[in-house]
Amino acid sequence: MLFKKNELKYLWPFYLQVMIYGLSTMIFPFTVVHFMNLGFSYLQIAIITAANGFAMFLFEIPTGAFADGFSRKKSMIIGCSITAISTMLIAFTSNFYLITVLWAIAGVGMTFSSGSDEALVIGNLRKMKRLDLQQEYYIKQSSFLSLGSIFAPIIGAVLVKNYNINILWFIFGIGFLLNAFIIGLFAKENYTSLKLSPSELAKKTVHTTKLGVAYSLKHKVVFYFIIAGLFIDFMMVSNIGMQPFLVDLGMQQYQLGYLFSVTAAVGIGMSFLSRYVSRFHPGSVMSVVVLVVMLLLLSLLFIYPPHFIIACIVFSIKGGMFNVGMPVLYTFVHQFIPERIRATIMSVKSMADQLVIAIITIVSGTLMDFFGPQKILAFGGLFGILAIFFFQKLKIKKYESTR
Repeated sequence: MLFKKNELKYLWPFYLQVMIYGLSTMIFPFTVVHFMNLGFSYLQIAIITAANGFAMFLFEIPTGAFADGFSRKKSMIIGCSITAISTMLIAFTSNFYLITVLWAIAGVGMTFSSGSDEALVIGNLRKMKRLDLQQEYYIKQSSFLSLGSIFAPIIGAVLVKNYNINILWFIFGIGFLLNAFIIGLFAKENYTSLKLSPSELAKKTVHTTKLGVAYSLKHKVVFYFIIAGLFIDFMMVSNIGMQPFLVDLGMQQYQLGYLFSVTAAVGIGMSFLSRYVSRFHPGSVMSVVVLVVMLLLLSLLFIYPPHFIIACIVFSIKGGMFNVGMPVLYTFVHQFIPERIRATIMSVKSMADQLVIAIITIVSGTLMDFFGPQKILAFGGLFGILAIFFFQKLKIKKYESTR
């Protein structure tokens, strides 16, 4: 049976929201190549990416605490609206500095949603005593995202081949506007937020932020979960080199969309594999996933023109691998996070991710200008050794759940 009893009744707005997001990401396969066509260097592209990351780093915890103290649902609506406007404005300029500022503003908008969506869903399920749907949510979330992402790159490839790429920025923004509408009208919020004045909310935000950071540092499961995720970021951060690497191998720019569609299809299948590995410890599952991704990245050292098809196979499998382990991992970790600071904890993780991504993106962008993307993509995978080390730490059995 594809859906459990009442699963769609409780979760359909969130599944629809994530599928629309996937459908709107037509721009993703072409961003780096588009910026290179504008004359930007790898370093400049890295700075644009890092600006988004730094903005998310600065605002992640305050907006997460805002969601916990005010409203997770309204936080998502605000975030979608900000991101929609800023991304659509990118279509009107080719100025490096203005694009950097707009993408940074988009990052601020994203912080209102990151953590809030997850906390809203998990909080609702716990309130309704439907803990059995938590892992289903993560599985279906990945699947619906991938489903939307199958069609988006194909449509994007057709549009890029026949029209100006800037139309894709509009589609990306419209997707966020639609999601603000869907969440606003149809998503329920069973979480009872505190009714606070602006000054009280500010104080509560600071207090909740401190609680979230302290808990993340003190609780070993949450701490190892965050640290292991950071080393996965190190592995993936050279992804800005994937598109130009494939073009260097002989792939046509518009064909990048087809690759992203295939990768999304692979991701759907791999998401459902997580059901079959859920009987194993999440630390073991994620260790195997990371090991496979490491080997796939290292294999890029041996791929040369015109064999871009082989590289496409590598990237497609790599792109779907984390869908196997992440539903199991997140279901496990959420057992140890108190409800009142759930969004804040997830924002702590996202903040740490964004800071690392921002810094390492600039470093990898600089290195790519000198060494090219192939070597940086491949050797970045070696950070997986440290990720595996911390995932193995999760296997200690002395932790207590908050259930």
